[in-house]
Amino acid sequence: MQGLVTIDFGNSHPHAGIFQKLGGRWSLIKVVPFKELQLFLIQLFMNPSNTSIVLCDVKPREEEIEGLVEQGFLITRLKQYWKGQRFAGMPVHYANTLGEDRLVEAFYCYKKDKTPTLLIDAGTFVTMDVINADGFMGGYIIPGTEAYFESYLKGEQLKDVDLVPYSNQKLPQKTADAMAGSYQAFAALAKQLIQEHDLKKVVLTGGKGAFWEVFFTFKSGTVVVESEPHLIHLALQYWMTTQIEPL
Repeated sequence: MQGLVTIDFGNSHPHAGIFQKLGGRWSLIKVVPFKELQLFLIQLFMNPSNTSIVLCDVKPREEEIEGLVEQGFLITRLKQYWKGQRFAGMPVHYANTLGEDRLVEAFYCYKKDKTPTLLIDAGTFVTMDVINADGFMGGYIIPGTEAYFESYLKGEQLKDVDLVPYSNQKLPQKTADAMAGSYQAFAALAKQLIQEHDLKKVVLTGGKGAFWEVFFTFKSGTVVVESEPHLIHLALQYWMTTQIEPL
């Protein structure tokens, strides 16, 4: 058995993907909060002699990986391979400030899917990135749903309103619908990107990806909408095993 752990230190909620190679194929066994990783490594008999680690750290947490380093785990850091204009053969039309999570997820879409894609990662913030045959073309960053709706707390009559996704095409006539429906402006931006760049696929990921699914229930014609909540881990595994080491 070979093992691989993918660690995502994003803006919040650090987590780890646990992969094992059985019968010549990699399988995602489990995604766990990072603080629980050591427990699962023990349960699955994964150690430095049979397991590698790859790290994506948008928000560095050096003290949290000290234990893994002390145990002897080899940790590959994605940021050491991000030089600017290209990444693992993918042209990158973006400044060096591009987050590692956006970069590796885009690489996965570019190399594995090979389909003009709008990648929406809905987490603490929501990123909407365009990937096509010319590489990573750029995209937008908008507030995540929690940050967006928390802004309404400044309105006295809006504090106690329960918010659920609103996709009705009619003009909202209730306060909760009016608040939730306003977020559709961002969905309209996403649909505009699809049209302007002739995209054929939408990939939704992140902790709030399910919230965005309701915005794409329209008849999309030739546009395929896919949801992959663990895309960051699949992307890190794919990059590590195809570009760094043939594990």
